[in-house]
Amino acid sequence: MGNMLEARIKLINDKIKFSCKAKDNPEIIADYIPPLGNNEGYMPLELFLTSLGACTSGTVLPILRAMRKTIDGFEMKIEGIRREEHPTSFACIVMDMVFQSSDLEPADVEKALKLAKDTYCPVWSMIKESVTIETKYEITKS
Repeated sequence: MGNMLEARIKLINDKIKFSCKAKDNPEIIADYIPPLGNNEGYMPLELFLTSLGACTSGTVLPILRAMRKTIDGFEMKIEGIRREEHPTSFACIVMDMVFQSSDLEPADVEKALKLAKDTYCPVWSMIKESVTIETKYEITKS
């Protein structure tokens, strides 16, 4: 199948610490907090936040560049608020972005975020019906 992606997860201790790999990329360590784990790696939900943040960023920035906007810098902080009851999945995720640009306007960012959410970001697409996602952004002139 041309559309298949694969990752490998291998137990590496006597608790639930895992070595995670995809293709020939560097290993990522996933672990849990005590008593289940030793807190020696990313928790799975932290990896999910990283995935959503990278997917959104990797969608929004090319859209803005296609709009001929200059992007001199970009950072995102992404936070997830977990549900109290099990499963303790995210109830809400907040993406807070800072763009550095000489010509970027709020309407450009809004358009790119809408396209990411509605059309292009597969990670966002998988959760948009079940998790509230809030976006915030700031544009600093460069």
